[in-house]
Amino acid sequence: MFRFITILSLVCLAFPLAAAPMLHVIGVADSHTLIVERMGVPLSVSLAGVTVPPSEEGDAVAYLRKHVVASWVAVELDANGAAYVFRSPDALYINGELARRAYAYSGPPMKYLGESAPQPAPATPAATSRVRKTKGAAAQPKPRPVRRQPRGSHQIPHGAEMR
Repeated sequence: MFRFITILSLVCLAFPLAAAPMLHVIGVADSHTLIVERMGVPLSVSLAGVTVPPSEEGDAVAYLRKHVVASWVAVELDANGAAYVFRSPDALYINGELARRAYAYSGPPMKYLGESAPQPAPATPAATSRVRKTKGAAAQPKPRPVRRQPRGSHQIPHGAEMR
């Protein structure tokens, strides 16, 4: 019985390792087919869920050649033989990138918040009037007085009702 459980556990552990082999991409046939190399043999891999309009086919092929060719990918096959492809080592989901039309955007994937070329804020008369001017030293802001609370002011006075 112990041997049976040991062999069964080894088979179960080895199964996921064979599910997603790492393959080397050597070319692109069209916008939804990659040419990969497995043990020296070129294979054609059809991407699952990728539909590219004919007018954008060239852009999609150029995107695949730039981002996938000569890299390693993990390939997971579905029941129909179509593949879900993840680029290694950053796990970029190639099917998802083509589905969201990443090939149509050439700019960097950044968002700018605020000004793109910030400059110092111009001095306003109100801001300069609060600054004390002294000779020979840099202008320093006027110090504010410190308010001190009387001792025990944080306590509730006697006779006050609490709600």
